[in-house]
Amino acid sequence: MNLDLGSFAFGTYLRAGTGTPSWGTALGQSKPAYKFTYPGAEEILIGMIYCSVPMDRVSLPLGKGGKIYIASEIDECQITSLFRKVYINGIRIDYPFVMVLVKEDSESHSGRKSIKYSDKNSYQYKEEYFTNVDFVRHARMALGLKDDACWFVYSIEVYNQDELHMSAAIADKDGSKVYENSSERRNKWLELINAEEEQSEFGNNVSQGICDYLQKIYFGTPGSGKSWTIKQEYEQDETKVFRTTFHPDTDYASFVGCYKPVKDDEVEKKIVYRFVPQTFTDAYVAAWSDLDNPYYLIIEEINRGNCAQIFGDLFQLLDRNKYGYSEYPIKADHDLRDYLEENLPEDSEGIRDGKICLPPNLNIIASMNTSDQSLFPMDSAFKRRWSWEYVPIDYDNSESGVFTITIGDETYNWHKLLKAVNEKIKAVTSSEDKQMGNFFIKSSVDEKEFCDKVMFYLWSEVGKDNYQTNDAIFKYYTEDDRLVEFSFNELYEATKKTDILKGFIRYIEEEK
Repeated sequence: MNLDLGSFAFGTYLRAGTGTPSWGTALGQSKPAYKFTYPGAEEILIGMIYCSVPMDRVSLPLGKGGKIYIASEIDECQITSLFRKVYINGIRIDYPFVMVLVKEDSESHSGRKSIKYSDKNSYQYKEEYFTNVDFVRHARMALGLKDDACWFVYSIEVYNQDELHMSAAIADKDGSKVYENSSERRNKWLELINAEEEQSEFGNNVSQGICDYLQKIYFGTPGSGKSWTIKQEYEQDETKVFRTTFHPDTDYASFVGCYKPVKDDEVEKKIVYRFVPQTFTDAYVAAWSDLDNPYYLIIEEINRGNCAQIFGDLFQLLDRNKYGYSEYPIKADHDLRDYLEENLPEDSEGIRDGKICLPPNLNIIASMNTSDQSLFPMDSAFKRRWSWEYVPIDYDNSESGVFTITIGDETYNWHKLLKAVNEKIKAVTSSEDKQMGNFFIKSSVDEKEFCDKVMFYLWSEVGKDNYQTNDAIFKYYTEDDRLVEFSFNELYEATKKTDILKGFIRYIEEEK
């Protein structure tokens, strides 16, 4: 959210005055209700709630006199917050920041909510005492500015509910600046802001700007087109794609790498032990070696493996900051560290002081079948580090809509049967997880293929659990219109197979 220019500034003076900051910005100006109309305002509010602290621990100046008040003593104060994760231009500031949400009660702005970020805001509880004056001092040192430098913050955003990100422009890192009036200052500052944003958007190195990295799981029923969607979206350049599929035996070594016996190329028939990288490490090295381009680590069937075991301490790297880098670098084990130091460019941030960190151009994309979601449950901490996109069943898809099922001398439309059987699955399981997607079959099928793929799935995922119950779905109409239950084994009795399948489809389509 953009701040009022001049409200959060240092080392700036006007010939007609001192240019004292106002230390506040409204979250919206729409009348009469003053709703949160500014882009990013709602995220800031959510972050302030998440990082809220008791009002009796926060002090701030209010009013033109600048008198300091305890927030709990002021009716206008709505939320007091302490952000411990604060960044300026992507640089972590090792000091908290205090913000207060105030509901104005003036005659002209009654009901308008503003955030107050004065340098005199402070927080105190037991042994902890923080003030925004000290935050500014830490920020100045982190940005490499002198005490009287002219710089200002022009926007703030909240990410992941507890990360406060500020965008700042430096007018003069060595000393203060004097402007004729506020209009001249505003125009000069807008030029600086535009230059900063242009460099971030069009700079040659992705690390210069805010990065829209992807860390996404596509989920849905089997056959809904998750892998197809991923292929269409991200696999345009195969040289920048690294694929793996998780399964119950996948572990950290098969995902990252480990020492293995290999044949020495220089000494014939000699076996030596070397670190052999796997998919994650290959993608990591490629991305860090070419920061100008996006790379994709694609994990199929992510929930078929034990993610806690496979990722290990790499789990920490999934927490990314605003710029797409891992917020919490981790110490690499000796084998991985030595390999990275040998294979990454010299002085690469991909291995710095023995630590590794995901770069902003390494996107991690995964697929997950909802029917397998209980194989290895993911804990909430792992889940929240991903964005999730549901891939729905597309009954209107023109490609799969022409698929047919041939049973004896009859031909059935796949979509018509699919929709009916999915409704039956949902009714008997009270869930959509076991439904089939429109691409569960890849083309028209005959009787044998239908049995081996579709009927087997229905039996193993739904039918066997409600066999000989009131909810049984393995039923068929006989030639004399009796409704009879059958088992999967009966499908393979040659004299009954065709009649059972025809009667089953009739039952599903007529009693959906």
